[in-house]
Amino acid sequence: MPEPYWPKKKGSYRLSDAAKNNQYAKLRCRYCKAERYFLVTELRTAFGDIEWDDVVHQNNWRCTGCGQTNMIEFDLGSPSAAEVQRAVIRRIDRIVYVRRVIWKDQKP
Repeated sequence: MPEPYWPKKKGSYRLSDAAKNNQYAKLRCRYCKAERYFLVTELRTAFGDIEWDDVVHQNNWRCTGCGQTNMIEFDLGSPSAAEVQRAVIRRIDRIVYVRRVIWKDQKP
């Protein structure tokens, strides 16, 4: 039996709320244990002000170490100073928009 769908409550925790609290986003692969940290403000730039648990579903996240797609965990938090020292923080280099033309056949 499928699980029922429960709509999220209004006023849930969004990326803008996490940015106000200076939190980091941590993506971790459950298979190879690779961890990457992201700035919440940059995730908000890329995806908009969405709820924090929807970030994993916005992009086809793939682990850079092993290539797995369905093993990614997402968590928000404020890491300790020791974790920040050894963390690999991913930053936005550039955003590329793809313009694609779709043709349709039409008889005269």
